[in-house]
Formats: sequence, structure tokens, C-alpha cells
Amino acid sequence: MEKTTQTLMDPLFQLAKRAPFNIAPERGKNLSEEVFVKGRWKLITTHGEANFYAYPVEAKVTASYAGLASLWCLSYAAFHISDIASRLQREIDTGAKHFDIGKFCAELQIYQYINYARDLFHSDREWPSSLKIPNVSAMFEAPEGRVNNIFFGALSWILLHEIGHVHLKHEKDIPVDQRLRQEFQADNFATCWILDEAGFGIQREFRVLVVCVALSWLFLNEEKLGQGRDHPAAITRFQESVAKFEMGERSAGLENAAYVLKAIFDPASKSPACETPKELFEWTANRLTELFRK
Repeated sequence: MEKTTQTLMDPLFQLAKRAPFNIAPERGKNLSEEVFVKGRWKLITTHGEANFYAYPVEAKVTASYAGLASLWCLSYAAFHISDIASRLQREIDTGAKHFDIGKFCAELQIYQYINYARDLFHSDREWPSSLKIPNVSAMFEAPEGRVNNIFFGALSWILLHEIGHVHLKHEKDIPVDQRLRQEFQADNFATCWILDEAGFGIQREFRVLVVCVALSWLFLNEEKLGQGRDHPAAITRFQESVAKFEMGERSAGLENAAYVLKAIFDPASKSPACETPKELFEWTANRLTELFRK
């Protein structure tokens, strides 16, 4: 089997158009009738480096195969990081011990997935033989199915961001400060669409986690390519989105997101003993601010 991003991602892409509907099914009718205007939009694939783009005039969003592969690898890492950390945390007394999540990630070769995800921002390249191949048919209860679930959840935020550009009729040939404002508006559109009617149960916990995975993808992009003139700093976009989470002190979504963010971007530091998951997430967010401050 040829291991290109196109051959491996095309089966997932066939389901991608449903992602914005599936992440917030309670708003499906609004999305169809008010945003998509009963089908008046297109999602198509492209080749080249990892990216997603919106073309408001054409009501079109493009997703590169490398972009899909990059996000899938990040989702693979996110699932296994949160799974490892959650199981380890349950085995120790709160604050009594410290476990090195970076060590466990290295043993599972998680960083190979992250490195490949990062490299795809520079150029498309063949799928490494050491990485597992996506299985679009995996059962939800299986690890492969849970990876796919995180992937489609994170993809929904990215697509809704681009859809926001289309829906809000954003322009490209405008001053840089207005381009930056449009990016914040598109972020807000995506985050609010996913969370506004999510309630405060397990659905919201999952949605917060996948939004953080999508935001992690922005951090990887910035690490590899730099900020760029027409997009805000990833840390600022992260802070703006996090401000809309409205999660409780014992949030499992924030806890898992904290594990993921720390393992990917700050594996060497030792986190303090935190009383609650929210406190751990806030500490991790502060560390990201230190690491990505411009």
C-alpha cells in the first residue's frame, strides 16, 4: 500500500464534511440553513504543505492532505497522552508523587507522531513506516476509534473557523490589522458554535478537549513556520478561546487538555502539586504564555 498522505487521509476526508454537524448536533439545522444556505459551500482537498484555507467569495474551504495528516497525528498523540496521564493520575495520591509523562510518551514513540505533524507544515512527505496507519473503520470503543473521534472533533473547530470566514464574508485584500481582527472573529465563531449550547456535562468536557487539540495544531504551526503577518500569535488565539470555556474546578476536559499541552510543548518542566484540574490547566496555560510570548 502506498503510504502518502493522500491515500491514507482520503477515507477520513470522505467523512470530514460531517464534522461541523457532528460536533454540535443540536445546532445542525442552524448550520445547514443559516450558515451553509442549504448546501451552498464546498470542501475540497489540495496538495502541498499542511494548511486549511477559506475562500469567502467562492464559499469554499480547502484542506490539504498534509493538513489532515498533521492533525490526525496530533490527535493520535493527544488521545494516548490523556489516556496515559489519566490512568497514572488515578494510581497516585494527589500531590504525593510526580510522574514523568514525557518518559511514557517517549516509550510509546508519541513524539514521532508530533514531529511528523510538525514537519508537514513545511512540506508534504511520505508517511513514516514507524507510525501506525489511520483506520477509518475502527470501532468507537477501540483506541483507533477514539483517536478518530478526537481528530474529527479538532477538525470541526478548524473547519468552523474557515467556515466562519465564509459566513462572515471576510476579505483578503485589506490592511493587516483588519486581517488580524478577522482571524479572532473566525476563532470566536468556531469556539462559540461548538460550546454555546453544549450544556455542562460530558459533551462539553469532550468539546473543550478537542478545541484545545485544534489550538495545539496552531502552536505547532507557529513553532515550525513562525507567526506570519496576517495571523495573530497562537498564544493570543489560545487565550481568547480559553476565556469562553466556562468549566468547573473538577473539569476532566481541562485536566486532559493540560496533560496534552504540557507533554507536547513543555515536557521537561515539573508541574506543581495542584488542588484541582482547573488549577493544573491554568498553570499549564501560564507556561504556554511564557514559552510562546512574543
